[in-house]
Amino acid sequence: MANARERAAFSAGDDKVQIRKRITVKIMLKLTAYVSGKVQMAGYRSKIATIARVFGLKGYVMNLPDSRVKIVAEGHEADLERFLEAVRIKNTLIDVEEIKADFSEANGSYEEFFKIAGEGETDARLDQAAEYLKELISAVREGFKDNGSKLDSMSSSLKDISGKQDDLKKSITEGFRETGSYLKDISGKQDDLKKSITEGFRETGSYLKDISGKQDDLKKSITEGFRETGSSLKDISGKQDQIIDRIDCAREEIVSEVSGMRSDLKGRTEERLQRIESDVTEIKAGMRS
Repeated sequence: MANARERAAFSAGDDKVQIRKRITVKIMLKLTAYVSGKVQMAGYRSKIATIARVFGLKGYVMNLPDSRVKIVAEGHEADLERFLEAVRIKNTLIDVEEIKADFSEANGSYEEFFKIAGEGETDARLDQAAEYLKELISAVREGFKDNGSKLDSMSSSLKDISGKQDDLKKSITEGFRETGSYLKDISGKQDDLKKSITEGFRETGSYLKDISGKQDDLKKSITEGFRETGSSLKDISGKQDQIIDRIDCAREEIVSEVSGMRSDLKGRTEERLQRIESDVTEIKAGMRS
């Protein structure tokens, strides 16, 4: 179902040209819905009333003898569609299984959205709440009994854990002793590694000296290369000046040719426009006669 209905309005001017304007009109509709599932004695109607007021709808909600809930709401079509999706509630207390909905024209007979309550409904809810409270108290008591037995089994488990911790302590002590002997061996090997690293740095120093001398030679070669490149760039700069002069001459020739073409095109265009105007004048004269 579309969110808005469109109507088209047409008007005509002196030149017989029709202008079409689109006008968007929001239509007020009436929604009648029958909701099935776990929807009575669960606070469903209160939630429906709250949701309807948020969407700015007007109407009512009430319980039916067959355990269904009836909803009547009036408002804009888009608001009613969003409202219909929002009332499909599923949680611990409410479980909507099916909604049968029908749309019709609104008659504007409601000033607000309200909930219709039956006679003695408040007392019945209090009795139901008392039953729920009794069940809750019984469940809590059973839970405490189960916790007592669980505490006894937990105590025995803690004793077993204490014994295992002693064994773990011994294993950890022996592990540290073995680790100490391994660390001594590693310390001796580190001294040998230190000597090898020192000799390696000495050899690296001699290699760096040789590289420094080669870098000086490379620097001289690069300097000479840049000098030769500078002379080449000077030659290129002179050639570029010649190319720029040729481009300027070619551009002037192209501009003159384009100007001539524009003049010819302008003359042809004016002739065609005069012909079109004469044809239009003849057509208008024919239509008026």
